[in-house]
Amino acid sequence: MANKYEIINNQSEEERMKLLLKKNNSGKLVEFAKHLLFEKRITVSTKCALSLLSLLEEQNLVKQVALDLTAALNTYVSSAQPNDLKTISLHFLESTIKSNVISCGKSFEVLGQLLNSLEACRETFTSEEGEFTGAEYRSHLINKICNIRWLPNNILHLGQMFQDVTTSDNEITFVIDKISSSLHLVKLDVVPQIVHLLLISATKGQHKKVVAALSNYFNQLEEKDISNEEDMTRDQESERSQAEGTSLVHMSYAVKHDLELGKAISHHIKNTKNLRPFTLGLGLSLTQHDRFSEQILTCLKGGVSRALRGSKLWATSKFIHGVVEENKDVKKLLEVVLKKTNEGWDYAHVTEGLIKLGFILLDCPGPESEVGLFILEECYKLHVHCRGSVMRDLLHRVVTSSPLTTGTCHSRLLVRISRRSIQLLLSQSNTLQDNLTNVPMIPLKNARCVLRALVPVMRYDTTLRDSAILIFRKSLFSKNPDSRRIAVFGLTEMMKKFKVGENYSQSSQLSCSQVQVHLMVTDDINEAVCTEISLLLKRGLEQQGSVRSDIYKRLSSILSNNSKLYPMILQLLEERLGLVTEPDPGILPPVKLGSCIAVLPDQSVLREPVMDLLGAAFTCCNLIRSREPDDVMKLDELLESVITRSTKSDLEDWDLDKGAEFSNSGVGSRNSVTALTLTAVLEVLLENELLKGKGTTESGEKFKKLFKLMYSVQEVLNEKQSGGRGKKSKANIAHFSLRAVDTLLEYLIANEMTEHEEFVGNLRTITNLLTWNLSLLGEHLKKISTEDVEENEECKDRVYTLGSITKSLLLHLTRDKSLYRDQTASLLDKSLRVIHSSHVDQLEEYCETVTGSSEISALRDKVVPLFHKAIIAEDYSEAQHLLSAMDVLYSMSDTQEELEELLLKMLDNPSLTSGLAKEVVTILLSSLRRSSDKLDVHLALATDITAVLGDIETEDEDSMIDEVKYKVVTENSAPKLIPVIMSSVDSILTDIEWGIQQGSYSDDQSDLLCQYLTQVASVLSVTLTCKTPHNITDVISKTTNKFYKTFTLLIKRESTHNSGILKSLEKLAKLVGTSTNQKLYSFLIYLEQPFADDIGAAQNAATLRKQAISVPGLVFSVEQCERNLIILSKKTKTDLMEHFKRSPARDFKVNLKVLEEKLSKADDDDEDSEQPKKKRKKGKSKAADE
Repeated sequence: MANKYEIINNQSEEERMKLLLKKNNSGKLVEFAKHLLFEKRITVSTKCALSLLSLLEEQNLVKQVALDLTAALNTYVSSAQPNDLKTISLHFLESTIKSNVISCGKSFEVLGQLLNSLEACRETFTSEEGEFTGAEYRSHLINKICNIRWLPNNILHLGQMFQDVTTSDNEITFVIDKISSSLHLVKLDVVPQIVHLLLISATKGQHKKVVAALSNYFNQLEEKDISNEEDMTRDQESERSQAEGTSLVHMSYAVKHDLELGKAISHHIKNTKNLRPFTLGLGLSLTQHDRFSEQILTCLKGGVSRALRGSKLWATSKFIHGVVEENKDVKKLLEVVLKKTNEGWDYAHVTEGLIKLGFILLDCPGPESEVGLFILEECYKLHVHCRGSVMRDLLHRVVTSSPLTTGTCHSRLLVRISRRSIQLLLSQSNTLQDNLTNVPMIPLKNARCVLRALVPVMRYDTTLRDSAILIFRKSLFSKNPDSRRIAVFGLTEMMKKFKVGENYSQSSQLSCSQVQVHLMVTDDINEAVCTEISLLLKRGLEQQGSVRSDIYKRLSSILSNNSKLYPMILQLLEERLGLVTEPDPGILPPVKLGSCIAVLPDQSVLREPVMDLLGAAFTCCNLIRSREPDDVMKLDELLESVITRSTKSDLEDWDLDKGAEFSNSGVGSRNSVTALTLTAVLEVLLENELLKGKGTTESGEKFKKLFKLMYSVQEVLNEKQSGGRGKKSKANIAHFSLRAVDTLLEYLIANEMTEHEEFVGNLRTITNLLTWNLSLLGEHLKKISTEDVEENEECKDRVYTLGSITKSLLLHLTRDKSLYRDQTASLLDKSLRVIHSSHVDQLEEYCETVTGSSEISALRDKVVPLFHKAIIAEDYSEAQHLLSAMDVLYSMSDTQEELEELLLKMLDNPSLTSGLAKEVVTILLSSLRRSSDKLDVHLALATDITAVLGDIETEDEDSMIDEVKYKVVTENSAPKLIPVIMSSVDSILTDIEWGIQQGSYSDDQSDLLCQYLTQVASVLSVTLTCKTPHNITDVISKTTNKFYKTFTLLIKRESTHNSGILKSLEKLAKLVGTSTNQKLYSFLIYLEQPFADDIGAAQNAATLRKQAISVPGLVFSVEQCERNLIILSKKTKTDLMEHFKRSPARDFKVNLKVLEEKLSKADDDDEDSEQPKKKRKKGKSKAADE
């Protein structure tokens, strides 16, 4: 009987199975397939297996049928004959993997079983490539599969297949490389699945390879998208971010189960030279694991620091451009990461780590803190969930840290958040209220920062406002003086922000107790709050002088922001002035200084800061006069009376004269406080008469008399406090403002003042007025350069004032016979440096104020002619300051060629002072570092200095070279130029170290490094032979030590890569061996000689101590360098030590001449002495000989 499965009508097995599939008869299909697979005829079963494999690729195959057929095929393959396995494997290669037909992936599970069956097969396979065992043929088959170009749709299926195959280390490496290199072919939505497969493969000992491959893929994808950013749509960017975010989640979860993967990620980030968005995100996602959090954050912090340092070196060194890639801007990198956290990267895995990193950077000094500020500010704006934690941690740092450890960026961040995100802060009301309770107990600087941020929120949060008033009321009577000052600052800040309505008047103060201040914010409520605060401030005026001073200084600020409060402020000022001034116009002096000073048992203190009171009165009076002139008539009359009577007073009226005692106790202490207070009062009166006077002859006379009186007080005070030596005390810049300095400077310097001609004429006749004003300006600039620049309206006004001052200084310097030119040029330099350091973002406004043009070239064109003029006049002190100012101007512009040409010409001027010569060389070498990678100028200067000072290896002074290339090098300037050259060489060595550490290895880059280091070695070889004064030899030792360390670093780099010896390295080694080393030994001997410098015993001792530290370190560096050269020589079989002469002692050498002289002297003494002494001396001589 014929078999029921016998093929009928000559139909093939494949056609019969397709017919059953078409009729949707899945049961008979599976039964028929199993029968054919296990048919005893091998040809039938093999052909059926191939047919089933083709059938599995049908897209419309029922899932259950596919599973049954796959199970049947796996069963068949596990017991198939070797030839059948070979036939099926070839079918996979040709029909499935090599073909361009897209596979649905159902047949690849059978391929996995096939590879496992080959591993278990013990028979021999014969093919065109030769004979193989089962395991060998399987490896051969895997190799063939990985060498074929995979279709994008097959990559995921093949990757899943290899997860079920037992592979060796070499095979899994091959597979991972293939999948990694094929990632760019697949769609982005498939990438996370492949990432998951690679992470599973990594568990087989391939963690580092997988991490590096994934990082490279995503970083290349980022760079590709950046280059095509204009063509990308929003959806494409979002799709990429989603793929990256899902991959990061996979990797983060994988670390929980595989600590080795976490170690590999940590190692990868640590060794990454340039951070990229995905690498940064990967590290941040790992910070959620306690095991790696601290380590990863330290690595990321180091990465940010390296990027910032690299950017700085890139901007200051031309050499760096040839050996290191330009670092991407850290802020732009973080902008990309922040954008992705808002689009597809998981908040819990990345953003929380970003916040941790932000706070770590915020706590760092230097530019890292600015990066931390940027991170936290952007996170606060973008992510709602993180706002509470950011504000809580930020306030905790500000509240619990000391002012020294809390940087300006903490306060700046807090103020920025409060200004730009008040509505966001309202959601953190509980956090703010908890921290507000601790404000009176923290340092004053931190407290002001917190209050400046919180007070704007109080306008909209009644609970916070009521709590603040209660806290300030208690703090105002605290035992701690700083707590009282904090309360005053908070109350006055509230008065600035709680603006009252048009109907506010003194009568409204009567109903204060009846108003409920805890209601919603309205004009009436603001009125009541301000009235309540004013009563508290009046009670605060019964406190010590510092509290009163704070209140007085804040009154003008309150009035400027809340002008309707003028009745209360006016009444307060009139009451306080009535207590410290004489009401009778005929009484001199007008101010009761005696009642303002409290005499304590051990000292006298200022109880009533009358100068601050008068300053507030003048400022507020002028503000009110512009709105309500009739209301200030009484106060105006009082202040005018104080000025008039002060002009009529003399030192005796103020109980001060040249015979008064100014000691630190008793009457002397009281007189000192009185003199200082009087000086401050007179400065306030001078400023008011200058700024608010009518510019009449009478005003000029008053100003002249006030200044004469003030100058007399200062002379008496300076003479007494300095013991008659005439030493000037520091100017009290707190009471003569920068604006007043600017106005006075303009009056004294401007060519034409037709509007106030008589007034200005009086001012210009005052002796010492200009020098006093210039000294005040210097103190102001010093203060501005050290204080924090806050983002407020005063910055713009300050820039305008500095511009006006610069304009006056330039005008003064253009005149031929003007006085104090040196001091004026110095102040010009300081003004430009303040702008460059603190207000560079407002440079255009500054230039426009000075020159009328926003271009910095216009300002530069005004300074350069002044420099030439000073050189021609041989006023080298002025020229030195102007050159420093030119350096600032050129550093803020793009061009340096003009400056370099000018400085190179200056090197040929032999008449320059040593100070100016030093300034010229310093600026020139710094500029050349930015524009050139040659050290020709360094070498020429070093050669000239050696020619001028002499050569330690040449004893004949007549053989010294008389002619030098640069005439600026003289006997006076040469010793000062050596530290400048060594400092520049030190910076260049820093560049070389950075290139060695951060540059990618190549023969071209190594050649550049060797060439540059060769130039440095040439400069040092010349410098080491110079008869340098002993007090600056330590500078040469340190730079030489750094050279050998850098050379050692380069040698180690070459030893690691071991790609053969470069000719440039051989040349460098030869130069160091034949020249630098030999010169160094002579230099070390020179250090042991007696000091010929007339520098004093104390400085000689200090020089010896420095040498005792630096010389052993230098010798050790030389030995390490030679040691590593020997190692490299053995590796490369090249004798790099051929030109090195080994010395038994590096740090000293016996001077035979000196030894012979001492021994001969000892022998002469032996002949004249007695026999016992001869024996003792002979013993000593023998010991010496030994």
